[in-house]
Amino acid sequence: MADGARKQCTREKVRRCGREKHLNKRIIRLDVVMVVFLGGCVGTGLRYASSFIADVGGFHVGTFAANMVACFVYAALSAWLGSSSLLKGCAKEYVNRGFGMGMCGGLSTMSTLALEEFMMFDDHAIPRVLTYCCATFIVGFSLAYAGALCGSWSVERNKDKHADKEAIR
Repeated sequence: MADGARKQCTREKVRRCGREKHLNKRIIRLDVVMVVFLGGCVGTGLRYASSFIADVGGFHVGTFAANMVACFVYAALSAWLGSSSLLKGCAKEYVNRGFGMGMCGGLSTMSTLALEEFMMFDDHAIPRVLTYCCATFIVGFSLAYAGALCGSWSVERNKDKHADKEAIR
């Protein structure tokens, strides 16, 4: 089958002939790139603002706070989008990519966390490094779990409200 003919195949024809590999190519969509970019700008701005929070005894509160907010928000958003029927199609993708990948990705910062830990390690502050690292991961996982519960709870709550409105009609 020639390349031109392959492009004209419908998905069903391709599945029958077993040539699915050309359908799996990623296409860069500029609308999604722009949504991620705009969300990343917001998240990076928030991250920069959090860098002005004063450190407490070698504990980098700004980085910690930014990472914890991103853990909670991204988990809540993912749980909500996974179960909600409020948004569909492109709107759901834009919210996921803009707020999730863009904003939460720009807000959270593994590189700054690593840099701060290496700087503490270089100062021979091993107990502080261990405390900071463990606190980041334990609290981050806990907040991600709490965020997922909140996102799921929000969907269930809205389903109950919608069911009540339908029952009244």
